[in-house]
Amino acid sequence: MSGLKRHRVAATESTSEHRGLPPLRLAIPALIGAWAVAFEIPHLVALLARNPAATDFRLIYVAAQAGLTSGWAHMYDPGRLHQLSLAFGPSNAAITPSYTYDFPPLVAWLAAPLTAMPLLAAFYVWTVINLAAFLAAWWVASPATGFARVTVLMVSLAVWPTVFSVERGQPVLLAFALAIGCWWMAARRHEVAAGVLLALAWSIKPQDVALLPAVLILCGFRRAAAYWLLTSVILVAVYALVLGATGVGTYFGTLSWAATDPSFTATPLVTVYDARTTVIVSQVVLAALALAGVWRQRRSWNVAFAIGLVGTMLASVHLHEYDEVGLVVAAWLALGEPTAAFEIAWVAIGALCMQLPLIGIRLPIVLWQPIWLVMLALRRRSGAGVHKDAAVARTEAG
Repeated sequence: MSGLKRHRVAATESTSEHRGLPPLRLAIPALIGAWAVAFEIPHLVALLARNPAATDFRLIYVAAQAGLTSGWAHMYDPGRLHQLSLAFGPSNAAITPSYTYDFPPLVAWLAAPLTAMPLLAAFYVWTVINLAAFLAAWWVASPATGFARVTVLMVSLAVWPTVFSVERGQPVLLAFALAIGCWWMAARRHEVAAGVLLALAWSIKPQDVALLPAVLILCGFRRAAAYWLLTSVILVAVYALVLGATGVGTYFGTLSWAATDPSFTATPLVTVYDARTTVIVSQVVLAALALAGVWRQRRSWNVAFAIGLVGTMLASVHLHEYDEVGLVVAAWLALGEPTAAFEIAWVAIGALCMQLPLIGIRLPIVLWQPIWLVMLALRRRSGAGVHKDAAVARTEAG
């Protein structure tokens, strides 16, 4: 009976394709994703209408205001941020170790022009910028063609990390778009541009792309890695020059203050030592395993870069649910190469696991990630050239 059912499903999909309709295996997730996105739009509008200041973007906004009105040395000053936040009401003015501006200066500088408009309007513009960057990244990195690409987009926009990043006004989508730009440029041997783009991603969310410079080195893009380092050094010098000694001291003080909050580090699954020591030890071990996987897959640029992203998600200390957009981007690259059916199924399970933190269940996605990392690392190694990714191959074939 099961064989008969499979035959009927196959016949139905074949008939759909013959009629110009997408197969059910693509149409169903695309429809679910489209409905989720359609539901999220009015939900987001309602959230912002109630209180646009109850977002992480408010911290970016007031940090930019502090820099423009009081000098950039004050952009990390908790007292100044609290004072500026009072404009949105006393309930939104609290600045705490777990809720203060601790991004690199570049994030506030990017948002500075938006302070000319009210917070709500600025949030919408910020959201459009982030979503546009994400769409550009999808356009160049998404696997497959035709309706399958639409399915990938709908699912990518609908999963909780993406939705949460938009609701909080986080610059996560922009950071990963820059990382994909690095991947794309390196694949085409534009190594200077690749290094610069990765440095910019580092200057937005460094904990989300921490292992990628090592990926560049292990895969033979040493010139790109050198330009990442050079650009990063220049940016740090600019930060120091603009912030001054007072601002730099306040910045490091803010980072130390934020690290005192118990939620700064994820709760480790196994506490071998004290919580903080365990996290640091596990970081080193997981990063080493990920880089070993990158070395093994160094001839497959897509898979190696995906391993770097997944390894970063596993090895980072200060990570939130919205940062796991990195897993979505890694899936784009991994599925762009020949993939076994069981791994495709595991990626689909991961998409479901990503939704569970929405209801307070985080353990499944935490356990899912290392298994996928092992799958990627143990994939059959490609005999193709180290820098020939799927997109380049399709271009050459055309």
